[in-house]
Amino acid sequence: MAEKSQMEQHLQNSVYGTPKINPDEQRHYLGTFRERVSLAMTIAEVTDRQSLDAFITEISAHPDYQVIFNGHINQTDLAPYLKLASQHNLKFTIKQDTIYGVNDTDLGLVVASDEAINQNPISLAKKYPTKTPTDSTSAPKKNWFDKLLGH
Repeated sequence: MAEKSQMEQHLQNSVYGTPKINPDEQRHYLGTFRERVSLAMTIAEVTDRQSLDAFITEISAHPDYQVIFNGHINQTDLAPYLKLASQHNLKFTIKQDTIYGVNDTDLGLVVASDEAINQNPISLAKKYPTKTPTDSTSAPKKNWFDKLLGH
């Protein structure tokens, strides 16, 4: 009886593929689990060169992690990240399966551990918020006394 259920399971796996745990989560995080992710960048963030500093900070802090790239991103946009990953001797993978998104809001890059780290936040925007530069050409604000006198 046990042999029959093993045979049925083998046939099911052959026909439909091996069942995956949390396939939607793995699809979103480029083949890994959320609990292993240290940094997640959208395709729009990857194509923005200003994100490179945050990426360098992250991979410098975690030299034993790996980088997973969405292969649907233009190679010229991925090149600086690939170069940095190589310079820091990081393992990296490029995933080009059709299940991974191609929209700006889909993930384009994931820095992940081999084991669960449960880090929060992981999104680039929340983990490394951009500092808005002060505009030095704007007029200085008037204090209440200057406003009162009409200066």
